[in-house]
Amino acid sequence: MIKRILSAIILLAFAAPIVFAAVTPNSPVTAQTPNIGVVQFLQGTDTAGTYKTLYTGATNGTKLVGVYATTNDASASHLVTCQVKVSSVLYGGTAVTIPISSGFAAATPAVNMLSAANWPGLPIDRNGNPFLFLPSGDLLQCTFATALTSTDVLNLVAVTADF
Repeated sequence: MIKRILSAIILLAFAAPIVFAAVTPNSPVTAQTPNIGVVQFLQGTDTAGTYKTLYTGATNGTKLVGVYATTNDASASHLVTCQVKVSSVLYGGTAVTIPISSGFAAATPAVNMLSAANWPGLPIDRNGNPFLFLPSGDLLQCTFATALTSTDVLNLVAVTADF
């Protein structure tokens, strides 16, 4: 009986360090793969109010560090809404008006959808920039509210890094 107990203790003494060796406390996990997601809404092809997936969280998750919107529509601004979708439920996000010719005309830059003014409440990284985590399979989906005029487009680009 003593031999069995002693054998078990010796086995545990050698096995315990192996069990805990894989844990490295205070080791940061950083994103590994830079990526982008793109969506383009076209006049005649896309319907206002219909969501398109801008980005899907990668297998180990994704960090969205930027989302910007542009349009070449010179006659109308467009309300763009982006929401986080988990399973089949949209959980809100941001709705931003994209001015006429944003990103396509001088002195009319693309619109930063992740800015603190446009999407308050997002976490801030150590550089002071807002970001959004997407767990595996979760989606960032976007739509627009007013019809595009002939031959015009509305673009959204997500700048991301997958873990």
